[in-house]
Amino acid sequence: MLIFDNRSIYNFDLTTEEEATILSQFIDAEYELLFPYFECNFAAFPDHRAYIEERTIIKSKEKVFEMNYSFVENELVYWYKPYDLEDLINIIARDRITYRSIVVQKNGKLSECRFKLFTYEHATYNEEETRVLWIEEAIENDYIDNIYPKILNQVNRNINEGFD
Repeated sequence: MLIFDNRSIYNFDLTTEEEATILSQFIDAEYELLFPYFECNFAAFPDHRAYIEERTIIKSKEKVFEMNYSFVENELVYWYKPYDLEDLINIIARDRITYRSIVVQKNGKLSECRFKLFTYEHATYNEEETRVLWIEEAIENDYIDNIYPKILNQVNRNINEGFD
């Protein structure tokens, strides 16, 4: 059972379809979900190039996430988006355990992202290890006021459909 606490969703051990459905609640007519892909990864995964490049919105060396990039030979990041829900499922399946993404206004700047999302598989909640989706927001209470109700509605709809 999912646990919603502040701006986190604990027990985020879902199917890729369920996970994609939740992430899709961050997308609307004005905002899109972007995933980072480091250019240096093409050396190890050359078969990813066409897929990533087709979906790339922007290439940038801008550091969006607070993380150590020292392990990256070339800091160029391809920010790409899914075409639809099925494509989002495919993206999640490619990097199933831990991934990062951002929500930005269409044609907006990376530095003005609305949300930063990242999963982590070794979070602790009530002294239990669990997987989590952490949500960082640019505007206070944006997640609680605008996205959380959509996610809750979707989760409840899925639960009710499961009992029909």
